[in-house]
Amino acid sequence: MVRNLLKDGKNTSKTSIMIIKKNIERPDWTKVVKDKKIDLTKNVHYDRILNEKIKEILFSSEFLINYANDYNVYNAICNYYKIPLKKTAIGFGATDLINRVLTSIKIDCLYIVNPSFMMVDVYCKMIGLNFKFINLDEVKNLKNVSNSGIYFVNPNGVNGEVHDIKKYRDKFKWFIVDEVYSDFYDKYSLIGEISEKTIVIKSLSKSLGIAGLRIGFCYGPEEAINEIQKYRMSQVTTSIASIVVPKIIRMTPEVVERMKESKNFLENKFDCKQSFSNYVLFKNENDYTKKFGAKLKDGYYRMALADMETLNG
Repeated sequence: MVRNLLKDGKNTSKTSIMIIKKNIERPDWTKVVKDKKIDLTKNVHYDRILNEKIKEILFSSEFLINYANDYNVYNAICNYYKIPLKKTAIGFGATDLINRVLTSIKIDCLYIVNPSFMMVDVYCKMIGLNFKFINLDEVKNLKNVSNSGIYFVNPNGVNGEVHDIKKYRDKFKWFIVDEVYSDFYDKYSLIGEISEKTIVIKSLSKSLGIAGLRIGFCYGPEEAINEIQKYRMSQVTTSIASIVVPKIIRMTPEVVERMKESKNFLENKFDCKQSFSNYVLFKNENDYTKKFGAKLKDGYYRMALADMETLNG
């Protein structure tokens, strides 16, 4: 109905159309997307060994049509990352948690450090939260922000950079760090250094390359987690995830090492910008970008990683 109103506008006013355009955000479902067998354009890497393991687990399971057992996922994540369950919330991917975090915290404004994840400002608009995009070098000069929050992606999903941002934490009421790529470079990770004003968001989509299972989690002070949980759906994961995640999460280090092996190979073979995430930033197109796809970002061809056998198979 909304699409028809926007298309002809005969039965609605210009003001109504403007309100609809301003408040409705959704993908263009009419756009044709050419599927690749292995698509590395979306910052989700591919590991052949892990994927074969997941197939094996699913083919041997008899419980796929049951409701998910959330505790299996909570227990697996908390044990692996050595974090207490009371300070952890899982969600239907990191995007679900970003929405719930922003909805639950009470702040005057959210400062979003560029470049950032594209959905953060969309969620701010949806819930009516004031926000402002800033660059990293502007953070230290911000004043009167004691009742504001800040959102970093570190390591970054666009330019591949990573920074020591802990020094900015005390300026803000809430310090939200998107660490979905930190398994690939954890030097500045805050997941083990949570303060009373820090919330760390992570995603198994990026650490293990299993975006289709929709598993994200956040870690923070217990009081904040309790508020975040008030906005959860009745089901925050799937039966597939609750079966698979406990059996594969400890494969994270070996998957990351295989991706790093591929990264070293590609960055030595081609002219690239150094990155600290699960992708390479090529300065020019090449046979790999043509085979697996790449997204042009800030003048670089960003291609997620795959294991060496898949790259050259």
